[in-house]
Amino acid sequence: MRRNGLRCRLLQNISGIIGSVALIYSVCSPEWYEGKGLWHTADITQPATQLSRAVETERVLGVIASMMAGTAICLCLLFSFCWDPDTYSESKMNPGRLRHPGKLLLIILMPTALLYFIPWCSYTSRHKEQIKNDFTKLGSAYWMGICSCLTLLVILPIIYLIEQCTLPEPVPKMNRNSILQENI
Repeated sequence: MRRNGLRCRLLQNISGIIGSVALIYSVCSPEWYEGKGLWHTADITQPATQLSRAVETERVLGVIASMMAGTAICLCLLFSFCWDPDTYSESKMNPGRLRHPGKLLLIILMPTALLYFIPWCSYTSRHKEQIKNDFTKLGSAYWMGICSCLTLLVILPIIYLIEQCTLPEPVPKMNRNSILQENI
């Protein structure tokens, strides 16, 4: 049973890294539509228009999401190479409860993907007519954004649920006081 848990944890870390790298690539790359991306300056025509505020908001949310994705990559690498479930799995704040790195990955990566999904949808709605006319001009960063959202919002939670459903319940550790109380 332990091997299944390690496999699921490794799959969670790999999908977290893949989704985060795809998200960072999508935010930083100019290949969204016809070589234009979030950082294309021709989208802003006048400094105080509603469109310029929307573009600035897209950029800010994209930067925040990519910073969160960078943090998630570091956590995935930490969990892959340094997490020992036998030594560090019991919570000191709540005795009897186990810590799972998958929960922390879900807590970080799902909001990251949702935060990225907002500028992606906004960009798509602003360029809706252009995309309808010729969707073949969509670039690799646009499609990587879709893959990143699917990986972080769908695949990662599915792997976490599979891990939680297939792992057996942990046996609580018996300490000396509980053994003495049972004998009395």
